[in-house]
Amino acid sequence: MQEKHIGLWITLPCLLFLTFGLVLSSGEAYGEERIPFTYPPFSAKKMPPVFFTHDQHIAYLADKGQDCTTCHQMTDEGLAESFANVRNVAPRKQMDYLHATCTECHVKLAKGPRLVDCRTCHSERIASENAANK
Repeated sequence: MQEKHIGLWITLPCLLFLTFGLVLSSGEAYGEERIPFTYPPFSAKKMPPVFFTHDQHIAYLADKGQDCTTCHQMTDEGLAESFANVRNVAPRKQMDYLHATCTECHVKLAKGPRLVDCRTCHSERIASENAANK
């Protein structure tokens, strides 16, 4: 009878350890959850939406002594949800503004993907994975 209990006391911690290890190895445990750019709302979507790792960007900026205001403006209502000052740009130029802003930062810091091809950020695979997770 005691041997069965000993087996349980060995098996249970092993299962918990394995489960915990699998959870930690998933992307979300490390802030790899991808969120979409939702503004500006494009009417004619020719490319899949851009999803990016927000937590990874925050961690990198924090290491450089920067904060949320690097990418988000402070407004009377608080921190703007939209990226940079895209709402202050003429609607027909907002997409160009976003492309230039992201590219400039990635090039200047020599971090992240090289933005030389549209599909680097506008990924069908990532968009479909995120659509499936909703």
